[in-house]
Amino acid sequence: MRQQSVMSSLSLAGLGASACLSFAAFAKTKQLKTSAPEKASAATQAAPAHSEAWEFRIKEEDSIFSIVTLKKGIAAGLAHNHLIAATRYQAQLMANPTHLENGTFTFSTKVSDLEVDRADLHKKWFPAIKSLAWLTEPFSELKDSDRETIREHMLESNQLNAKKFPEISAKIVDIKASESQIGSKRFTHKANVAVTIVGKTVARPFSANLVLNGKELSVEAAGGFSFSDFGITPYSALFGAIGNQDKFYLLVNMRAVKK
Repeated sequence: MRQQSVMSSLSLAGLGASACLSFAAFAKTKQLKTSAPEKASAATQAAPAHSEAWEFRIKEEDSIFSIVTLKKGIAAGLAHNHLIAATRYQAQLMANPTHLENGTFTFSTKVSDLEVDRADLHKKWFPAIKSLAWLTEPFSELKDSDRETIREHMLESNQLNAKKFPEISAKIVDIKASESQIGSKRFTHKANVAVTIVGKTVARPFSANLVLNGKELSVEAAGGFSFSDFGITPYSALFGAIGNQDKFYLLVNMRAVKK
């Protein structure tokens, strides 16, 4: 940066030497005072401004994109709450490191790649789900054969209809600073998230936390939808004695590093 100095040369005829010296001292003082804001401006401009967004790589082993469904019915004791997770997906995350609200996120996964009730994911993510007060008791541990049966029902034409609608996608529409709380978990932002299931797109506000530590970005987001939002009748069996509630939740917990 170039610091400009304004030099003034004044000649006042008829004034004595002492008056000239006094005026020169005054002028010098004024010059120093008017120069100070320029120095501050230069320091501000010298600070890193990050006008461009960073692209981040998601750390799959430390992240989850998941749906939590809740059981209902007079025989709900025979039913189960479910954690359905996308473990294979396409995603792009970009954010301005000085203004994280100015970011973009897109996500898609094949319906056939969704995994149902993996025991390791139950154990790892139940504490986060419990803190949101979505569940008070741990997920049931299921046999592989039961997990496969649940998955088959999930993909049927009257549920996710995987043959006709092979993909689920989501994107962030906008983010703003706004405090909220779900269960015991506090959040600092609101994200408007649009989710597409069975070809229908529905947008809902999610509570979110965004934290940048060096080059690592952490994102937590939680929100609710209803199956009926997408024209889906929640799964039920035994004439409704067991089944899923209409409401379900989406939990995103993401760790990413700058590419």
